Amino acid sequence: GHDGSFGYIKAVELAASSSIIHKRTGYLLCSCCLAPEHEFRFMLVNQMQRDMASSSILEICGSLIAVTNLITADMVPAMASHVEKLLDHGSEVVRKKAIIAMHRFHQLCEDTVSRDDLVDKLRKVLCDRDPSVMGS
Repeated sequence: GHDGSFGYIKAVELAASSSIIHKRTGYLLCSCCLAPEHEFRFMLVNQMQRDMASSSILEICGSLIAVTNLITADMVPAMASHVEKLLDHGSEVVRKKAIIAMHRFHQLCEDTVSRDDLVDKLRKVLCDRDPSVMGS
């Protein structure tokens, strides 16, 4: 194939777009094209944190999906607290994706997920009122 590195910055800009379609396309392109050690991945951390704080469920879900695909072990501490807050979100879809993201964090960096207060919170998720959250 041909070198497409000239377009990586445009993918990051797409992820920062206000349009949900552009944002999800940017996250998808970054997860497919950026190597784990690429410096543009660190630029995405701030954007994912902003999207997790959004009031839009679509933006939150998009950033949680991106977290599972783009995060590396050195980024886990920066993202863990934001994902932990979403474990109590009102939407079952967001809670489910937050559990999946926490599972990915556990695969990358066990120490981040093994705190006692977080383990208790994760145990409570096993008794969630929505079966899809329990199953994740």
